[in-house]
Amino acid sequence: MIEKQNSSPNRRKKSILKIGMASVIITCVVGTASSFVFAKEIKVTVDDTERMLSGGMFQSVGAVLEGNGIELGDQYSVNVDTNSVLFTVNHVEVKSKASGQLSVDGKTIIYQTEAETVGDLLNEYDLKLNDLDRVEPGKSTSLKDVKEVEVIRVQVDELPSRQVVTYTTQNKDNPEMETGKTKLIQVGVDGESSQVERVLYENGVEVKREIIFDEIVTAPIPEIVEVGTKAAIVAPAPVTEAPVVETPAEPQAPVVESPAAAQAPVVVTPATAPTQTTATTTIPEGAVKMTIQCTAYTATGNATASGVMPKANHTVAAWKGLPFGTKIYIPAMGTTYTVEDRGGAVTEGIVDIYMDSYDACIQFGRQNLEAYIIY
Repeated sequence: MIEKQNSSPNRRKKSILKIGMASVIITCVVGTASSFVFAKEIKVTVDDTERMLSGGMFQSVGAVLEGNGIELGDQYSVNVDTNSVLFTVNHVEVKSKASGQLSVDGKTIIYQTEAETVGDLLNEYDLKLNDLDRVEPGKSTSLKDVKEVEVIRVQVDELPSRQVVTYTTQNKDNPEMETGKTKLIQVGVDGESSQVERVLYENGVEVKREIIFDEIVTAPIPEIVEVGTKAAIVAPAPVTEAPVVETPAEPQAPVVESPAAAQAPVVVTPATAPTQTTATTTIPEGAVKMTIQCTAYTATGNATASGVMPKANHTVAAWKGLPFGTKIYIPAMGTTYTVEDRGGAVTEGIVDIYMDSYDACIQFGRQNLEAYIIY
């Protein structure tokens, strides 16, 4: 009985030892097998370059990439969460982000984006193009190929306006008027047109303007000027014949002294009467140009306001702003007049020209003429 009791503890010890050794062996076998069973290979594409990487199934994607020398930063994008364990993914794409500057509505945006095209970039920033707007380069352009993108806002306005239509001058030959002289027959008057211009703006700056509608509202009245073509006739100088003096016959009788030779009579040429016309075609130096309204008046039998008698082609009545003696050259009349008179209806910008007859005044009427005032 005593021997049986001693053998029982020994047996237990041996059994425990066997079990422990078996556990160690199993653990080694399982650990060695797990190194093969729990590893995984994945495909990794970095900017179009493919690689095969392996790692533990329960490692994170980021740890596997970093362990293989692929360090990620803000300039890269990854198609999966880098914290995902390896056994949940099969393909990892790593791409460099596109970067550059975007100009829009007066602002400049520095972008770093995963967008692939210009159109994708606009969508990312929620930028809408109106019907006439455009983007340069175009929406389909790859962002890899550009560094600057500009949104151009386009606006078109139609602007109505009134424009002056300048009158033309027509010259008519007058064979009855001497060469070098002119006479205004009809005063020119500017006309008016209605226009509509289409103006194109890009980002607020005008780049194109064109007339899309143009219609004459008031036609211009041409200025008509008669131009003399008659050659001036030069009268020959008068020829004065010396008087014939008869010599008396010598008497037959005694010699008589010959009478003294008669002196040739002196022919006196009358002085040329002073002309009343101050004709000229040259604009005086220092003259002030202006357009004046011209009327006409004739003899009243009285002296002018300056105290002298009026003379045709010489005297004009003018406003008080022009002192007596002021010269006014009117090219259409070919004459330089002198201010010698005043008139109740002669206000600023109006002159009254003295003429020989009432008919001449009626024929002249009222005209707006170019004039040069010599103060």
